[in-house]
Amino acid sequence: MKAFFTQPIGSLVRQNAIGFIGCNIYLIATGFELFESVDGVNRIFNFAWGFTLLAIIIGSYQLVEDQVPEYWKMATGILGTVIILGTLIEISVPEFRENGFSGMYFLWAFNSLTYLLTIRGTGVFRPVYEYLSIFAFTFILIASGGNLFFDYTPPESIQLVFGIAWISMIIGFGYGSYVAWGDKMSSSTE
Repeated sequence: MKAFFTQPIGSLVRQNAIGFIGCNIYLIATGFELFESVDGVNRIFNFAWGFTLLAIIIGSYQLVEDQVPEYWKMATGILGTVIILGTLIEISVPEFRENGFSGMYFLWAFNSLTYLLTIRGTGVFRPVYEYLSIFAFTFILIASGGNLFFDYTPPESIQLVFGIAWISMIIGFGYGSYVAWGDKMSSSTE
């Protein structure tokens, strides 16, 4: 157990990126009602989603530390804390179980979009993952911001577009982080 939690950050983030992809596939399948699931199992997957996202966010600073200011290290820690606390609120408070905690999604999308636009074109993320992530986080930002600030929920007719944006986020952010850490670890001199 100790070896798992004290492994190099690149290996930890890569494992959590795979977990993040798996959790999202499960949550999308239950969201589109492809199968029926138990509420407790959904909460476990939601918690695992937040935990894996926490590791990806915290590891993101080490991925780009030579291209961003030092204070980004603390900012990623704070964002990770918001994600895990928001996830815990989302799974424990009945009002948030159905619709989600839009403040957490808005903050995450805003920061992730800023992060991606800041390091865009530096070669950290491959361009296809950059573009997929930018598309996804822009749509998540608009959708969660509309719900947060204007009490506007997108109509059912465009929920498919949100699903496409979420899948783009899984590929761009989840698998993109996995590949970026693989690239960094293979080019590392350590």
